[in-house]
Amino acid sequence: MPVPKKHMTSTSEAAKVESSGHKIPEEQEFRHYIRNLAVSAMRVLIEEVMRGELEQCLGAAWGECTPERKGYRNGSYTRDLVTKTGRIEDLSVPRDRAGQFHT
Repeated sequence: MPVPKKHMTSTSEAAKVESSGHKIPEEQEFRHYIRNLAVSAMRVLIEEVMRGELEQCLGAAWGECTPERKGYRNGSYTRDLVTKTGRIEDLSVPRDRAGQFHT
C-alpha cells in the first residue's frame, strides 16, 4: 500500500502565511471603518427622509407660514435602530405637537 506524501512547506510559503496573518487586523479595521461609514450614511438618510415625511404630514416646511399648514413641529426624540448595516444609536426622530406623525 503506498504511503501518502506529506506536504512540506517551503520557507517562502511559511512567510506568506505569516504575512497574510499579519494583514487580517488591517482588513478587520478597514471593514469596521467601512461599516461605521455605512451606519453614518444610513443615519443621515433616515433622518432626512423622516423630516421630509413630517413636512408632508404638516403641509409646510420648517419656518414656513402657509394656509395649508395642518400642524406644528415639536422637536424630536431619540431612538436606537438595528439594521443589517449595524446599530444606529440616538437616531433623531421628529415629532409634531398633535402627536399624529408616525414614521
